Amino acid sequence: MSDEARVHAMIAAACLGTTSEAEFTRDLRAFLESSGLDARDVEAITSAPPRLALYRRLIRNNLTGVAEKMLARTRARLNARGGVFDASFGAFLAERGPRTHYLRDVPREFLAWVEPRWRAENDVPAWATDLARHELVEYEIASARARDEAPHVTDVALDRALVLAEPLRLMRYAFAVHDLPADESDRTEPTARPTTLLVHRDAEHVVRFLDLTPLAAAIVARILDGATLGDAVSGACADVGTVTSDVVVADVARLLADLGERGILLGGRA
Repeated sequence: MSDEARVHAMIAAACLGTTSEAEFTRDLRAFLESSGLDARDVEAITSAPPRLALYRRLIRNNLTGVAEKMLARTRARLNARGGVFDASFGAFLAERGPRTHYLRDVPREFLAWVEPRWRAENDVPAWATDLARHELVEYEIASARARDEAPHVTDVALDRALVLAEPLRLMRYAFAVHDLPADESDRTEPTARPTTLLVHRDAEHVVRFLDLTPLAAAIVARILDGATLGDAVSGACADVGTVTSDVVVADVARLLADLGERGILLGGRA
């Protein structure tokens, strides 16, 4: 490892590692030497005004701040269980650290890293990752860029694919976390119920959630994959173990009407 790389690794350890600010500021020279720095680098750093602690506070405040903002309810609920969230985020910074250049992406990187760990820990409730995913998708849809130009559409028909307004996401949860109150102090347990939500943004740029039935979820998933309406319905019926009937046709009509009223369904693909 080059001298420059050792300095970079030392700064990362000081800012993101488990060594506390008090520890390395109490004996900065020992910390630098234990990091394998060249003697000249140690002298240069120790003779300059102390900056490592400031760097640590600035970096950690930015990283923890965005996680606290975008995962506010998840953090509040898990920290009420012995500080689980903050401990997990500290471990993420020390063991992996963010790879993205964008602060807004740090919570998603954290969740991808921590999800298998939370699922394996007895002190983390099973709904935690669903709630975290739900909080993140709300921010994602709220900030996503809309199409630059309106797509060219035609009438809806069974032999045509459908055009849906963007941005939108199809989210699948094991718990009905979308029913939880927005209040961060609330500690209600979400209902264990397989849930599929179509997350979209309305004309006023407010994020909305459409709770789909299993059949509707299967239809929308196939539409998003580019299937024609007819193929989406027949394939969805096979997925949920039913056959096309008057009841199914009525359900599909209600789904399309709902999507249209919400501004999600724009028309058939021209």
